[in-house]
Amino acid sequence: MNRRQFAKAASILAFAASSTAVLAQDAPIKLRVGYDGFSMTTAPMDYAQKQGVFKKHGLDITITYVDGGPTLTQAVIGGSVDIGQNGYTSAAAAAVQGADLVFIGGISNKLPFQLVVKNEIRTAADLKGKRIAISRFGSSTDTAVTFALTSLGLKRSDVNILQLGGETTRTTAMKSGQLDASMEQYPRTADLADEGYHMMVDVTPIAGDYPNTSYVTTRAFLKKNPEGAKRFMMAISEGIALYKKNPEAGMRATEDFLKMKPGRAMQETYDYFTKEIFPDVPAPSVKGIAIVLDELKANVPAAANVKAESLVDTSILDQLQKDGFFAKLK
Repeated sequence: MNRRQFAKAASILAFAASSTAVLAQDAPIKLRVGYDGFSMTTAPMDYAQKQGVFKKHGLDITITYVDGGPTLTQAVIGGSVDIGQNGYTSAAAAAVQGADLVFIGGISNKLPFQLVVKNEIRTAADLKGKRIAISRFGSSTDTAVTFALTSLGLKRSDVNILQLGGETTRTTAMKSGQLDASMEQYPRTADLADEGYHMMVDVTPIAGDYPNTSYVTTRAFLKKNPEGAKRFMMAISEGIALYKKNPEAGMRATEDFLKMKPGRAMQETYDYFTKEIFPDVPAPSVKGIAIVLDELKANVPAAANVKAESLVDTSILDQLQKDGFFAKLK
């Protein structure tokens, strides 16, 4: 091969290599995302997927329901899920005990649960000895039931707390007469009210800054796939913004997701979550995590030695804020 032929061959190889790099760069990043609540907290993520927002941000995303916060926490730790839309309490409990978990975002930095009971239960005395459903021990519903009982002057030992899994399972058990009460969220709360049950305690104002649902991953994943995590936070942020801007489309998508009928319950639920719960910037609540850690101390002594800031990584959101990304979503 002479010098001219060699140069030509080298040029072709260089072009091929650069083309391969471009294709690799443009190839969607595969991401496995889990969520532990078949409820309104997942509505913006479901809407974003239906609207192609994740695809727009270069993600090939698989979203999987995992029944119960502690179970999802273990899935993230074990690596079968890359990012979890997970309860703050279960994730923090694992993190303070040495698990490689870090909070990178938050979709619900309040505790939006209601204690829904049979119509004949009107007082704290009526509730004593009754069966109350939660999803799993250590989950957000478990935390919420403690707040509800405390507000009524009751202890957990005064009732029978049953872990039954997701909302659908709990409400089915309620309607079949197997339960006396359940920790629910809108729209289930409104649906049950239409069927003769009533809300006995609204936990949200009682719990204050106690947070509900975060986005968690491992530091190992952040180090290995920072671009995937960044694109996820960009997509979920845009999904929340679009969900708020398009009420009719958002409600129709949520009706399909939660198997609801159009009507008052859906409108009431959409207004509540878009105005009171879903943030414009889905940042994790450091203040909320501090409250969770303080509560965990009784059963997880290691929580007393952990600072909330050490469990959070907001570097992605900080950079997006600096770049003006969130301003463009308004």
